[in-house]
Amino acid sequence: MRLWLLAAILLIGVAQTAQDSVLDRLSQVERFAFGGTGIAGGISPGERDYKTVLARSTALADFEKLFAEGNRQAKCYALVGIRKLNPTRFKELAGPLRDSKERVTTMKGCIILNEPFASILKKIESDKYR
Repeated sequence: MRLWLLAAILLIGVAQTAQDSVLDRLSQVERFAFGGTGIAGGISPGERDYKTVLARSTALADFEKLFAEGNRQAKCYALVGIRKLNPTRFKELAGPLRDSKERVTTMKGCIILNEPFASILKKIESDKYR
């Protein structure tokens, strides 16, 4: 019985570490991108991590943490997830950002851009990112 309990504790620790590594990586993501990127048109690392977080039972709390602690690109991914899971909370978080002059590094296809946060926010509100 004790061996089973020890194994369960270790597995929970490994699962938690894997979850944390996804959030850590996403919190420092270089570019906000949905859809095909790069020469091969593959999914971006940020979108891949976003989808991993979205599939979790703790997704809303994870996106809230990402919004609080992540860089600007991470905040964008967090807002997409929060809008999907809790539109009311999205409106609360988005309100103060509507006039933001901060810039977000984005990628569309092979093109890297620095877009105003407010512009990205409008696209999130119009459901451009899924």
